[in-house]
Amino acid sequence: MIDALPSPHAWIKAALEASTAKQRAVLALVSKEKGSTPRDVGSWILVSEEKILGTVGGGEFERTMIEAAQAMLSGDGNWRRSFLDTVLGPDMRQCCGGVMQLMLQPIDQGSCEWLTTAAQQMEQDQAVRVSFSRAEPGEVPLVLTSDVTTPGLETECFVLSIHDDYPKIALFGAGHVGRALCTIASQLPIRVSVFDSRSEQCALLPAAQNIVLDSSLDPLSRARSLKNFDGAIVMTHSHELDFSLCETLLQNTALKYIGLIGSESKSHRFRKRLLQSSVHKAQVDRLVSPIGRDGPAGKEPGLIALAVLNELMTTLRPSQDIQTVHLMKQPAA
Repeated sequence: MIDALPSPHAWIKAALEASTAKQRAVLALVSKEKGSTPRDVGSWILVSEEKILGTVGGGEFERTMIEAAQAMLSGDGNWRRSFLDTVLGPDMRQCCGGVMQLMLQPIDQGSCEWLTTAAQQMEQDQAVRVSFSRAEPGEVPLVLTSDVTTPGLETECFVLSIHDDYPKIALFGAGHVGRALCTIASQLPIRVSVFDSRSEQCALLPAAQNIVLDSSLDPLSRARSLKNFDGAIVMTHSHELDFSLCETLLQNTALKYIGLIGSESKSHRFRKRLLQSSVHKAQVDRLVSPIGRDGPAGKEPGLIALAVLNELMTTLRPSQDIQTVHLMKQPAA
């Protein structure tokens, strides 16, 4: 089974789980790319005997890399780190035409220490740098604890630097549209925290690495203490709760996007009420409503969710140059 996890660093947790359980796995990670390629440096697949997590872009390249990892697991390949270079056109008959290098890193019980260090650093700093020696395939990967670059390190090692800059969204409401939004978001570079006190609705949310459910608190209380979020979407079962949430969220100047589901008439009424309450006009003007205005026509939950996510991602990730995985300069092939 291939499970395409969206996070560029989710392999750390998955590999650590395998190592802790004394299970062997192979991390196949894109270590270099040039030209037109299906995925960027840092894209990964974790292959074990039971399952396959992640993706390096599909096609013949991915199939070949999975087979190489499976060969290592079966004993047909060397149980040590290796780097494989491929030209997608002539080697894989893929019309992308670029050049990719893949690193195969064995994961076993002995990997537990460096993976634990990487997981702890990722949790604390939302960033981690790991050095994989090219010259010494049996050398344990080194988790770098400083931004200072050791002279010559870049030419001797593949240094992967990962920073978690996925937008963090607070979704108030786990109804039909909220669940559709979470389903689509599970495949996007975004993190969604869902707040809803209705346990029966929350039970229907899709399970995904980047979807987190918080049903322990009243949504309004959570909105008042919301920190470290980039945006919020309001779509609860109650118009009065929606209003109270908007009234609270609009005063949170850290939020770059605040969206409210509903019609033009609902939007008009809310704006009028907000101005009559404690919310200043400049804050009210920040409210995006109706949401997903430029999306495809239709009122189906999936279409609304698709339009909202397009609007949200365009707002929070406007540049095509944003990278979730940053690689230190590598030597030319």
